Amino acid sequence: MEICNINLSDIRVNPNNIYEEQNIKELADSIESFGQLENATLYEDLSIDDGKKYTLVGGHRRYLAISYLAERGLYEPVLKASLIEKPNVHQMEQMLIVTDNQQRVKDKETKIREIYYANNYWNYLVSINQQPQGKKREWIAKKTGYGERVIQDILSDIKKQSMTQQSSTETQSSSAITVDNKAETRKALMRAKNAINKALNLSLDDSDILDSDTRAFLDDCMYKLKFIIDDLS
Repeated sequence: MEICNINLSDIRVNPNNIYEEQNIKELADSIESFGQLENATLYEDLSIDDGKKYTLVGGHRRYLAISYLAERGLYEPVLKASLIEKPNVHQMEQMLIVTDNQQRVKDKETKIREIYYANNYWNYLVSINQQPQGKKREWIAKKTGYGERVIQDILSDIKKQSMTQQSSTETQSSSAITVDNKAETRKALMRAKNAINKALNLSLDDSDILDSDTRAFLDDCMYKLKFIIDDLS
């Protein structure tokens, strides 16, 4: 791992960052007085055409605090950072962000998102046949620093949310199918109505085709079809 001084203009914030960046002024005052005491973490990435070279993994507050000072001419616009290899998958990058921020004080929503990221990474490792040893909640507990009971409760919530979303998707799909079925049914009934109407009109030209009872039956069918078709509209 290489330690570098990186110009702020070469750094992009990470879109996967899930943390609220609070008390920036307080951290800026500390850095102005004592300097940057902890390194940020970033990796080189030239694949994004935005004029920047590095992406933050950990140290967003330090980046913002030093930016605050640099804008006021109070600190050199440079971030001291540990340079790591670029993660090769999205899930790994999310997990690095979580592990790099274990020292933070976090609210419940942030904890849920951290465990959600860790759960995604576990599932990714399983998908490539690299499942870690032990139980999932034990592994996530080590990665996030939370107790196993907290992990299990949040994993249960994530599972319930996933099942609810799946059910909602299936319901929407079912509704779409029902709409399609209604449209097809209406078309079929319209064809039947037109066929009956054609038969009735032909019978007017040849009184021997249909007897009075059959004509009355078809007239009744036409009447009922009209209301059914209207209901399907």
